[in-house]
Amino acid sequence: MRSALEQAITDQKVVRIQYVTNEGAESCRDVEPVLFASTGGRWYLIAWCPLRSAVRWFALSRVKKAVVTSEPCSGHDIKEVGIPPVNARSVSPHHR
Repeated sequence: MRSALEQAITDQKVVRIQYVTNEGAESCRDVEPVLFASTGGRWYLIAWCPLRSAVRWFALSRVKKAVVTSEPCSGHDIKEVGIPPVNARSVSPHHR
């Protein structure tokens, strides 16, 4: 699953994910991956969600399946992610 998400980011392709919401409902949606982030001990896929017309943070622990499509991303980038939360930190060991 993670390799599919990594490939989608690298190739800038839409990825179809099966995702379990906070309430336990399963959802299938196409998203445009922007980056991975870690905060509060959890990893997230940050992606443009056309269903919500906004950038969303998807907890990787709740992504049950990911399939890279042939559809190119429309050009959303890191600037749309916004300001990181105050508890966010670099994952690089050189930036502790």
